Amino acid sequence: MSSDAPQAVIRTAEQSAQARLKTRLWWLTGICAVLAIGLVVTSLQSQGEPITIHFEDGHGLKAGDTLRYRGIDVGAVSEVSISEDLSGVDVGVLLSPGNERLAVQGSQFWIERARVRLGQVSGLDTVLGAKYLGVIPGDQEAPPAREFVGLETPLSITRGDSTEIRVQFPAGEGLEVGDTVRYRGISVGEVTYVELSESADSVMVGVRLVGAARRLARVGSQFWIERPRLDLTEIRGLETLIGGRYIAMEPATDEAALQSEFVGLAAPPPLPRRSGSLEIELDAPNRLGLVRGAPITYRGLEVGRVSNVGLSSDGATVKIGAVIDTEYAELVRSNSKWWAIGGIKIDANLRGVHIAVDSLSAWLRGGIAFATPESPGPRVVTGHRFVLEAEPLPEWLEWQPRIAVGHHRSYGQEFPRPVRVVASWQASWLGLYRRHTAHCWSVALNDGSLRVPTSFVEEAVAANTEVKIEVAGKSFVFNAEQVTRAGGLAALKFPAVARLDTWPTSKVSSAWTSQSVLLVVNPELSEPLALDGTRLSVLKPTGLKIAPGVPISETLNGSPVVDAQSGKLNGLLIQQEESWVVAHLSDLSR
Repeated sequence: MSSDAPQAVIRTAEQSAQARLKTRLWWLTGICAVLAIGLVVTSLQSQGEPITIHFEDGHGLKAGDTLRYRGIDVGAVSEVSISEDLSGVDVGVLLSPGNERLAVQGSQFWIERARVRLGQVSGLDTVLGAKYLGVIPGDQEAPPAREFVGLETPLSITRGDSTEIRVQFPAGEGLEVGDTVRYRGISVGEVTYVELSESADSVMVGVRLVGAARRLARVGSQFWIERPRLDLTEIRGLETLIGGRYIAMEPATDEAALQSEFVGLAAPPPLPRRSGSLEIELDAPNRLGLVRGAPITYRGLEVGRVSNVGLSSDGATVKIGAVIDTEYAELVRSNSKWWAIGGIKIDANLRGVHIAVDSLSAWLRGGIAFATPESPGPRVVTGHRFVLEAEPLPEWLEWQPRIAVGHHRSYGQEFPRPVRVVASWQASWLGLYRRHTAHCWSVALNDGSLRVPTSFVEEAVAANTEVKIEVAGKSFVFNAEQVTRAGGLAALKFPAVARLDTWPTSKVSSAWTSQSVLLVVNPELSEPLALDGTRLSVLKPTGLKIAPGVPISETLNGSPVVDAQSGKLNGLLIQQEESWVVAHLSDLSR
């Protein structure tokens, strides 16, 4: 047999079993390795992204505490350690999967803990439970970040987009991190830091404005620290005794550009300006006890404030700035009269002693009152100057002009043009002929009719002769058969040759409520006469009755009456016996 022939390997049963066992062990080892790798990968994926936050103090935070956003756990603290340079504490956080968008540039982190301050209590859930981290994510379009510097004071307002601004104040006035920023009585932001300026001559305050308030930080916006002020000239900020100090603000107009650096005021501004308010100047021989913030009243109602008191440029008089609120600006006319109020007036006579004291505010700070005649002059604009008297004349106190104020103001509103109508006829007495006339105001509608008081038509009919009607320089013969009557009004046709400014019938309405204000329009008035709805009552079958105490001139008979809010023609003002009524035009149209 050749030696090169293959030799058979003879294994015993025991050797074969051992070989098979080794092969299976290799397979088992491979499977375990794959499983281990899968578990490691799964574990890493379940831990999410790691981030590091640096704080000056750990405040008892420990590994296992949570990271929360809007009350939901979005991560966990993995470790808390002293930073290498011993400057603070480094907190490692593992974000839960799907929350990586919280870790972007601009995100803010803080340690939520119990805080009890004047007017503010927060974080009480950490007294019994564990402390936790809070977060406000940055702009979602910002690049990712893995290292952050945490806020040392928890934020109070955590919902809504925010913007950071910086305000420089002459002094801190006890302001602290976490104090609020308020506008129109509501919180719109909070203080994020308070520190000395580099020159140590002022205080720099970081402010975080939230939500719509971000648009309030514009060029010209004013900021000041509201705190208690109590003296004989000013009482304000008393709510800060309980609720703590806060930053108040007065924004500039919406047209101004956005800004992030501001210089705060040492004291509140003289008076917040509002759109539409009226600013005027008063000249007085001396100060008359007036100070900034003193009230301006009309018929005892406060309608404005004194904005400043100082000498005129030539030093001859005292110049007083005044701001009238928007809804009362209509009351100030070119012929308005102004005088100082305040102090105590004592009148002693045989019947006893009469002591008159104005309001407490006017007594402490002085005050100004004004009145407008019953025939108001033209409206004034900002910058108009008046003379301030020490005492009012008696007749000023009796003036009672009827001027629509507030949202019932008539400025710029279109009114129907009253038409003067004259009826004339010849009548004889003892063989002598005399010309008789009757006249009234009326309104022309675009349906070709002229609406007049019924009393005017009755007077023309009672003449029992030919009557001519004169309208806008044209005349025509009165025909009683062509007249339509209803209640206190009548409708007669006017000739086409008489060119009149007509009022559309679509703008005629009898709608009325006790909250309505009606305006009596007449060319002889400098502006419409206002009738408050509380002075009107329903007159059956049609129309409204005016309270007897409302003085109305007889020359207004037939004047159109317009609803101040809707601008629609309600009726005509007519005189019936000893009372005045508003007869509805719509009732005649039925």
